[in-house]
Amino acid sequence: MRTFALVALDLDNSITDKFPLDLITGLGGLGWKLKLSTLSGDVADVITKVVQEKQDVSLTINFLGRSYDKYLLLSQWVQKYSLPDKRLALEYNDGAKLRYVEGKLTELKKAERDEHGNLACAGRFTPQTPFFTEIKNSIRIEYSSKGKSYPYKYPYCYGIVKVENNEIDNPYIADVPITVTIFGSVTHPNVRLLDERGNAYSTVSFPDLILTDGQYLIINSATRKIYFFDGDKIQDYSAKTDPKYDTFLLAQNGVSTIVSNIQATDTGYIVGSWRQYSL
Repeated sequence: MRTFALVALDLDNSITDKFPLDLITGLGGLGWKLKLSTLSGDVADVITKVVQEKQDVSLTINFLGRSYDKYLLLSQWVQKYSLPDKRLALEYNDGAKLRYVEGKLTELKKAERDEHGNLACAGRFTPQTPFFTEIKNSIRIEYSSKGKSYPYKYPYCYGIVKVENNEIDNPYIADVPITVTIFGSVTHPNVRLLDERGNAYSTVSFPDLILTDGQYLIINSATRKIYFFDGDKIQDYSAKTDPKYDTFLLAQNGVSTIVSNIQATDTGYIVGSWRQYSL
C-alpha cells in the first residue's frame, strides 16, 4: 500500500519531524520528464545536454475521521516549515522503495466534509529536487585503536587501521550531493572525491581549522551550506573553505571514492551519506 508523509529536515538531512497523511488519491507528477538541449540540423538534431525537469506533484489529501481537526493540525504544521530557512520534503513509500522530494506544499484547497465526515483537499507540492533515496550510514572514515567492528560495507577493523566505507556508485544523469559530518579531533580537515582512476576531481579543505573533541563540521552539499559547531553554538562556515578548491562535494556519474586526511594521531572520524537521485 502506498503511503505518504511530510517530513522536516535538519542541517545534516536527518528527519526531525514527520506528519503522516491519511489517504492520498488523485496523484499526478510522480513520474519523470527529461528536458533536452539540442542543435537542430537539416537531417538530424544533436543532443547537447539532458536534464531532469522538475514538475509539481498534485495530490488529494483525504482526512478520515475528525477531519477538520486534522486539517487544522496539518495547516499549522505546514506553516511552521514554510519559511525560507526551513526544509520540508514529501516522503513517498510505494511498497518497494522509500523516496523523498524536497520542496514546499504550495497549495491546499479546503473543501466540505462528505456524509461520512471525511474531508478531501486538493493539494500541490512544488519540488526543489528530483525524487531521491537517502543512502544513509554509508560513509565512515576513521582510525581505530580498539579493534572495533562496524556493520558497514567493510565491517571489520583490528588494531590501528584505517576504516573506510567510502565508495559512491552514481548511475544518475547528473552529479549527486554528498553530505559529511567531520567530528573532532581532526587537524585541518580535508575531504576529496576520486574518480575510478584515482584522480581527485573535488576537494573541500579547511587549512585554518583545528577541530577539537566535541566540535564538528557539516558539509551539506544538498543545501550548499557548511556548518561549524564550536562546542557551544552552530555557525555558518560556508565561506571558510580553501578558495583554491571546491566548496561542496558533488559525486559525478559513475563510481567515486571519498577520502580524507585523517591521521592515526587524530581521534576524530567522518560519517556521511548521499542522495541517490533517480528518474
